[in-house]
Amino acid sequence: MKREHMLMLGALIALPALGGVNTDRLHISDLAVLRSDNNLTVNMRVDPKRYNVKSGQKVVLTPAVIAGADTLLLDPVTVAGRRAWFYEVRNDRDNPFLAKSGSADAVDYSRTVPYEPWMDVSRVEILVDTRNECHCKAGTESVAFETVPVARIDERRSFQAENFPYVVPSDTIEKLFTLSGRADIRFMVGKTGIDWSYAGNHAELDSILASINAVRDNRDASVREIHLTGYASPEGSYAGNVRLAKGRTEAVRDYVMRHSSFPASVYKTSSVPEDWAGLKAWLDRNRIDGYAEMVAFIDDPNIPVETKNDQFARRFPKAYPGLLKEVYPTLRHTDYRITYNIKKYYDIAEIKEVMRTHPRNLSQNELYLVANSYPKNSKEYFETFTLAARLFPNDATANLNAANAAMGFGDLEAAEMYVARAGDSPKAVYARGLLAALRKDYAAARPLLEQAA
Repeated sequence: MKREHMLMLGALIALPALGGVNTDRLHISDLAVLRSDNNLTVNMRVDPKRYNVKSGQKVVLTPAVIAGADTLLLDPVTVAGRRAWFYEVRNDRDNPFLAKSGSADAVDYSRTVPYEPWMDVSRVEILVDTRNECHCKAGTESVAFETVPVARIDERRSFQAENFPYVVPSDTIEKLFTLSGRADIRFMVGKTGIDWSYAGNHAELDSILASINAVRDNRDASVREIHLTGYASPEGSYAGNVRLAKGRTEAVRDYVMRHSSFPASVYKTSSVPEDWAGLKAWLDRNRIDGYAEMVAFIDDPNIPVETKNDQFARRFPKAYPGLLKEVYPTLRHTDYRITYNIKKYYDIAEIKEVMRTHPRNLSQNELYLVANSYPKNSKEYFETFTLAARLFPNDATANLNAANAAMGFGDLEAAEMYVARAGDSPKAVYARGLLAALRKDYAAARPLLEQAA
């Protein structure tokens, strides 16, 4: 394992201050917010010489760690005017951080508290309370109060971009894409002709044309193949179903060809005489009485296809009439797959424009180039990698890179979703180890990081 990554798990980390303006007006210098695995430490120096506090007043500076409804107050620093300072001393106030206004002796402040998970995304503020120390009426002691932010804690960003195991997606000679769908074009029993008035066929046919036209209207796309597969339901003779499935597919092809501008050479057809797979899928979803026996029958390779539908009807006489009426019409459908080529893009500005208008035209490699044109861990960097994961949801590289970007951006919930689909490569295992470390689950992180080594 790389030693520096394991050392980071227990390192003392300095957290960023919010600039010198706020601390300077509070006359604070050397502010440092430090954390280790178990503790948070606040160090600062307060200069009472620069305070001009009235004799009977005091200014109480209380560091606080705040995140939403959670607040932890640290011990305060008190800078008191002359009379108020004597009042504090006479009353034996046990305050190690008490100073007299105008004094040349600076207060070196350091306080350590246990680190809590809610502090991962929080801020450090100084609560400034100006009070009349004595001779005051009840309820009127505080003269002025304000909160001044001085530092922020964002432990989601403990690891830098170079720690994350990105993978450069492979570049391809051709960018081939597929667009698939299903049209539930219903046919009358024993018929191959399309009846426009039957079961919404007009809308289903238009859905195929809409998909084809979407590719046709893409100026950077060229269609390679339009493949149509027609299905018949398992009823009647097998030879008749072979004829029906083939004829129905050709009927859909002829309709689409008449209403699109592509040559006949791009169209390919196939057919499935009896959609037993569709029936099995319906049974798996609905699980009616006897569904397990019906599924076993469908999966039995020893039953001849020529007599299978007749045997099914005799074997399951109670279920068959309902299936025939309600389910079999849905098994007469046409699936389509459009395969097309998209031109390659090389200019980053052009890729960004395509990403805005036609993101599905882009390859992973092109999206990777765009992502790396942005600052590491920026919002744009994160969004480009997550877009790649949405466009290629089943690709391990796309999901691994999206998980890394999400960790760098601080979205650990998204990182968990993506890394679960990133496969089991050493880099994917390493990413899971980094995610566990970012969540402070070091017991889970260490074996994953060691395995990935």
